[in-house]
Amino acid sequence: MMHLLLKPVSAAWLLLMLATCLSWWLGQGDGLNAIQTGDYRLISSGLILIAFIKVRIVIRYFMEVRQAPLALKLVCDGWVALVCGVILYLYWLGLSPVVVINGI
Repeated sequence: MMHLLLKPVSAAWLLLMLATCLSWWLGQGDGLNAIQTGDYRLISSGLILIAFIKVRIVIRYFMEVRQAPLALKLVCDGWVALVCGVILYLYWLGLSPVVVINGI
């Protein structure tokens, strides 16, 4: 049993669980009492970043990209960074990505 806990995939799973708990805590509003920024966009941006960090972990450890050639790793990381950046950029501009894509 102990050898299963020492695998990298187990550490990735634990990190995903901790990130989920952090997202839940921030999203509930209880986490805002300590921060009290007054700007919901900062918390929302943090939640988006946490989500994309989780996406990167899933791609690396559960889609076996961790052992893939460097080119595939760079493409996957670039895709995650680009999509996250575009979503955050549109969010801070006040535009919804759905509105921009549909042209409405």
